[in-house]
Amino acid sequence: MSIIDLFKKKKEACARAAVIGLDGVPYRMISSLAAQGVMPVMAELLKDGYACKMDSSMPPVSSVAWATFMTGVNPAKHGIFGFMDRRRESYGIYFPSAKQIRSPALWDILTGAGKTTVAVNIPQTYPAREINGVIISGFVAIDLEKAVYPHKLVEALKAMDYRIDVDYQNADERKEDFFKDLFYTLRKRRETFLYLLDKVPWNLFIGVFTGTDRLQHYFWDDYENTGSPWRRTILEYYRAIDTVIGEMIEKMRGDTALMILSDHGFAHLEKEVFINAWLRKQGYLQLKNDLPRSFDDINVEATKAFALDPARIYINLKGVMPQGSVSPGLEYEQLIKDITDGFLALRDEETGKPLIARVFRKEELYTGPLIDKAPDLVLWSAQGYDLKGAVSKDTLLGKGRFTGMHTQDDAFFYLKGLAPLKVKPHIQDLAPTLLRLLGLPVLPDMDGRPLV
Repeated sequence: MSIIDLFKKKKEACARAAVIGLDGVPYRMISSLAAQGVMPVMAELLKDGYACKMDSSMPPVSSVAWATFMTGVNPAKHGIFGFMDRRRESYGIYFPSAKQIRSPALWDILTGAGKTTVAVNIPQTYPAREINGVIISGFVAIDLEKAVYPHKLVEALKAMDYRIDVDYQNADERKEDFFKDLFYTLRKRRETFLYLLDKVPWNLFIGVFTGTDRLQHYFWDDYENTGSPWRRTILEYYRAIDTVIGEMIEKMRGDTALMILSDHGFAHLEKEVFINAWLRKQGYLQLKNDLPRSFDDINVEATKAFALDPARIYINLKGVMPQGSVSPGLEYEQLIKDITDGFLALRDEETGKPLIARVFRKEELYTGPLIDKAPDLVLWSAQGYDLKGAVSKDTLLGKGRFTGMHTQDDAFFYLKGLAPLKVKPHIQDLAPTLLRLLGLPVLPDMDGRPLV
């Protein structure tokens, strides 16, 4: 059975909006590739709409950013603070899924309004749940059977050899195999996008390319280095994505509103900064042994603070943590000040550059009923320094496999036909903007503002 055979319903005539996601592609990169002729479709689109830099979530990781995009609210309302989170009853950590999102997503709102959504490959949507339309979950979806609604689509996707994600582990050691898989996954993504655009009635279509993020983590320096033997292949990949975007647009009616975005930006990674290593050195984090491998090795009774990826610091506060060691009030405030001052004073000994640009208290970033789940502090790194929460590292600085890192302030935003904006958009503005484009009311609880 093909995907085409699964949907025979006549298309509806109503307001429609389409969203194309380019995971992790910064504004300056798309602008440059369009100007160079690598992405001619994007170059034409930029003549008939408005594109600009957009602020992403804090921290700027895909799980938080895409949850913010789909709900229009901040993490203290939707509940996703990072790829990993801590359990309330213990110090264990777990991987939050779509089940932990506490605010309605766009497709929930459209379902309630009797409208149809097709959402393909959006991170933080696994497991797929019942909606009026289609969901094919993106990263991290571990089982296709649970990643697809309606379930009858699974058979057709398997027959197509659909890929949830690229095999990107250790891509720097197997470059030819990685790029082969990258292009193959793109072909399968294209096939799925075009079928669903053409054959399923929809009011809102969202399709996300995530191979861009995988590529840039390992090959950002190859992209920036004009002498790299892999740069031509990278440009070919973006040219191929541009072609797919053009094919997708051809499947849309002329009255379809078109939005293109990235969930965060990207930049060169100079060094990695291991936050827990600094907390250990200062005595705030105590471990049970000298060779820790996971958070199970934390001595919670003696610990005052610990960090989760990428830069979230939790105070071991009495009354909040199961075995809290820090008293509320003066002790808590002094610890917050000492940790903040300590991180802001850090410098790269080789270059003299600061490692941390700013330290936020949770009240500066978040507001909502789930703020008690939020980290007490969130670090914003200086340019080129990628923050990590591993407990196994005993040195402050290091360098791993990645050459590219996420950034918060240069995500990409484009809306066809939009006049120039007077203020910089935030990713939480996009859900209310889409509701406005579809003629639906903006939920009063949303933090974002409509851009139209």
